[in-house]
Amino acid sequence: MKIGEILNEIKQGKTLAGIGKDIGVGKEKLSASLRNAGYEFNRRDGWFFSEEGEQPLNKKYTEFIKGVRKANVSTKKRKNEETKERKNQRSNESSNVTVKEEIKQANEQVAPTLETTKERKNASSKEQTKERSNIVRKRSSFDLDVELMKELKIQAVIHDKNIYEMVETAIRQYLKDLKQY
Repeated sequence: MKIGEILNEIKQGKTLAGIGKDIGVGKEKLSASLRNAGYEFNRRDGWFFSEEGEQPLNKKYTEFIKGVRKANVSTKKRKNEETKERKNQRSNESSNVTVKEEIKQANEQVAPTLETTKERKNASSKEQTKERSNIVRKRSSFDLDVELMKELKIQAVIHDKNIYEMVETAIRQYLKDLKQY
């Protein structure tokens, strides 16, 4: 696309982002190429030619891309590259053990824990269902010390309980203790 065509589309109300989308270029690159071609932008006048001499209307915008930095790689693409790097590092570090073997070993280590956890949940959930069947809950929000919340989450995982159950139990116990005094 030529500089003159870009300027005509801008005059017709199209944005640099829209033009860039049509031709597969980012608005930053288009803007930089217009600046490199001798154009400036201000809110009052829009794009205008600021240098002496003839306007490069018939030249392609790609001729003015020199020195334009590439836009940042998209987050998704960067994450994919980081994941590939980690996989390469892992395979280089432990070339004797394949990734499939690592996954199999990890599953073997986790599987017994999951089974016992499920057994505990089934046993305790039957007891808790009897307790909780007639409780009406009210959602509430409150601020806690960050460290206290971290410890609460850790203990909830260790004891295989929900956070609200632990908070409820603690409040019940605290109120029970207050009543005894």
